[in-house]
Amino acid sequence: MTIDGRKFNIVDTPGIFDTSKPDEEVFKEIAKTVQKSAHGIKAILFVFEAKRFTEEQKNALNGIKAFLGENALNYMIAIFSHATKKQNEDKDEMRKAWNPTVASFIGSIGNRWGVSPDSDYFPPKHEKHQLRLREIKDFIMSTSGSYTTDMLESARREQERIRQEQERIQREKEEEERQIRAEYEEKLRREEKERADRAHQEELNRKKAEFEQRQREALAAMENQAANMRRQVEHAHQDDGGGCFALDTKVQLANGKLVEMAELQVGDFVLSEVNNNHLKFSEVYLIAHLGHFDQPIDMVKIKFTNPDGSKGYIRMTPEHCIFSSDLLLLYARDVVPGKTKVLVLNKSNKLVPAIIDSLDNEKDSGYISFYTRSGTVIANNMLCSCYDDCPKSQFLMDLVFAPIRLWTKVFTSTHRQKELHPYVQILETSYGIWCKTLKKIKIIGQKDVILILCLIYILFILVM
Repeated sequence: MTIDGRKFNIVDTPGIFDTSKPDEEVFKEIAKTVQKSAHGIKAILFVFEAKRFTEEQKNALNGIKAFLGENALNYMIAIFSHATKKQNEDKDEMRKAWNPTVASFIGSIGNRWGVSPDSDYFPPKHEKHQLRLREIKDFIMSTSGSYTTDMLESARREQERIRQEQERIQREKEEEERQIRAEYEEKLRREEKERADRAHQEELNRKKAEFEQRQREALAAMENQAANMRRQVEHAHQDDGGGCFALDTKVQLANGKLVEMAELQVGDFVLSEVNNNHLKFSEVYLIAHLGHFDQPIDMVKIKFTNPDGSKGYIRMTPEHCIFSSDLLLLYARDVVPGKTKVLVLNKSNKLVPAIIDSLDNEKDSGYISFYTRSGTVIANNMLCSCYDDCPKSQFLMDLVFAPIRLWTKVFTSTHRQKELHPYVQILETSYGIWCKTLKKIKIIGQKDVILILCLIYILFILVM
């Protein structure tokens, strides 16, 4: 098939919703397709029947997402077949028919979806038929890069690692149960059944209490360690509150609603990127901390002029990172009014450069720090990083936060406290100690710091 002068091969794989074939057989066929594509896969089309979406289909969809990996979401396009005439004529009618599960999936793939035109309603040459096809073709052409064999192999390695970890936990559980059962049977041989049953139950309760106590002690030790490390560098940071946004900063949710960051919840999809005039939404997977400090903290208020001439601003702590117009990271405190350019969203869904008008110092006590899976967020119309008080490298910070991103895929975070999440606390404090040490010896530059941290992090992953 040729689209806008470019030739594509279309490959029809077994349907993941075909219950007559086992998942393993379907996944093998899909893997063969990816491996045979020398230049990668430009787009992955999922075809749904518009009239139904069952629990089995939901499970199959989650399975293929796990099989192909997180990167595959950037290349997926949902196509609805067997649509009614009204839905063929107007896409919004199709959107109204979605249930929460379908809407969530569409949001996770960047709202890329279309309706397969039905020739029974509109012949191939009819303008509605051509419009529906054009929408799908535009999504295909707008995807950046391609899904490759390397991405598939990476996803399969991660899936295998998770499977092995689950098997290890299961083996430990079975071994502990075997030991308890052996002790129980031994007691039955020595004592009467009633007494042995009572002792067995008491032992289970004791082990459970010990396990819960060890959990509490481990968490307390981690928090104490983070607190001790924080005290060592309490003078290394100008902002005692860490890098945060002001609570009244606004973001756009996937449903189009504008909300203040104070209302954000883990699991919300917020506007984070723009790709070829298409808004992309990313999941909030962790709220590092949120609340009010007892004393006001330093914040900067960055004022800018929107493309339509209206004035805009954003408030954040000085160490928080934003993007310049050339997509480089800089601290909020380092912008230069009249010279620094940032990226702001215009009414045509494009990120365009805007010059900073002024930079004012303010005080505030409310704060929030959160992370999206893309590592970015468009707040008050400005493209910002989710990271703060860190090396000025978005790639490095995405790498450092990869473990907690994977962890929250399995175990959803419930952290919503004033105190920093332990994982973020340890990272921030370790970086502060590192910078303080290097500042004293004065022998290494910023690029060397980033390189050394990358090497340390890679060694840490290999040891784990």
